[in-house]
Order: sequence, then structure tokens, then C-alpha cells
Amino acid sequence: MRRCAGLALLALAACGTLAACGTERVRQADPSGALTMCTNTPYEPFEFEQDGVIVGFDVDLVSLVAQELRRPLKVVNVDFDAIQNGSALGDGTCEVAAAGITITEQRKRNLAFSTPYFEASQAVLVRRDSKLKKLKGAGVKVGVQTGTTGADYARDKGLAVVEYDDSLQQLIGLQAGHVDALIQDRPVIALWLTKLKLGKELKLLESLETGERYGIAVRKGDAGLLRTVDKVLERARKDGTYERLRDKWLGNLSNGQ
Repeated sequence: MRRCAGLALLALAACGTLAACGTERVRQADPSGALTMCTNTPYEPFEFEQDGVIVGFDVDLVSLVAQELRRPLKVVNVDFDAIQNGSALGDGTCEVAAAGITITEQRKRNLAFSTPYFEASQAVLVRRDSKLKKLKGAGVKVGVQTGTTGADYARDKGLAVVEYDDSLQQLIGLQAGHVDALIQDRPVIALWLTKLKLGKELKLLESLETGERYGIAVRKGDAGLLRTVDKVLERARKDGTYERLRDKWLGNLSNGQ
């Protein structure tokens, strides 16, 4: 988990207090002048590495923000927990975070969110030979990604939780039999079953209609950048750019698996 130590000391020396630096301390963190975006891979189709470059739906959306600011975009891969608890933004690692982040009241304490840009629910994936009918029972071990709403859901249901740092490790854990099931966002599971052709090995057990909405996050107090993000998202919806990018990366994954 990332912390503010060294960067905070430098900021104090330059400005006297962290508050005096305002948002400019973070905005000047990258010497190239790039807009820095924190994300967490692999999380295809939202963010994943392709030919050594991080791409995906979230990346393309934030690229629109960088274009609006006339700055290049630099994508930084960090632990999801450091994104959702606000530390990656607070310590200057990045200015913007987009990683399929569900907007919750708890996360609002640490992050400032854009208007929602994607509606998502979760689903339960099991091995094809699983005898489970429903995700319940004290003895059921469920693979979750650390810091996610899926992890919160499993704990609230009293399930035995096994945490993984990213979705790929989570998938491998299910395939290897380390867990009985996993909880993940529906578009991600749909992609595993279709694009990765894992349907002969794995199956969808049930959908969890959790009614979640993703937001792009900035550091609390960075009102100017947040206004820019919202303006870009609104324009993208009106001029058809959002729909084009959604179809490019998700196709029908968001609606059925």
C-alpha cells in the first residue's frame, strides 16, 4: 500500500504546508507534463496490457481528458487497493484513476468521483463440474479481488473469502481448485467465457444484480480536474464517442453472458 512519506516531505519544504501546494503538487509530479492515470491490470476489457502497452475502455476514456487538457497520457499500473483507498492519488502517483471503480459512499470519503460512466453488476463463476446451485454455505470458498465490492459482498454473505491481487490470479485460483467460486464483474466474466474460450472449463453460476456504477476518480479537492472529466464524459455521450468506444471494447459483453 502506497504512502505519502518522501513526496510529502518535499512538498512541505517547498510550500510550507501540503495545503498550500493545492492540486499543483500532484499535477507537476510527472516531469514530462503528462496526465497520469492510475489503473490496475489485468482487467480486460477495461484495462489490460497489449503488446507492452496498457489499453482498454477506461484508458480510451481518460485519453479524451488528456486531449482536452492538451497533455499526453501516462498510465501507471498499481494495486487496486491503493486506488480505491485514495493513497495512489493522495501521494502524487497519479492525478486520475480509472480501473472499473464502483462508486460507493465509503470510497467517496477518499476520492472525488466523476458522473457515472458505466453500469455494472457482478456474477459468480464456477468450474464446469461444480455441484453448487447457489453461492451460499459456510464451507464455500470464494475468490475475490482485494479491495473490491465483490469482496465486500462475499463477506456480507458470511462466505469464506480468499483474496487475490488481480483478476488473473483470481481466475487461476478457480481453475486450480483453490476456491469453489469467484465473484467478478459481469463483463469481465463474459470475456473470459467468450474471448478466452473458457466455457468448456467454467460456467456462470448466477448473476448478482448489484446495480453498481463506475466512476473516474480524482484527488479530493481537485475540483478543476473533476469538472474537466465530467465535461469530457458529457460531450462523449452527446457526440457518439462514448458509444463508439463502448462498442469497440465491450460489444455485447455488458448485456449478456
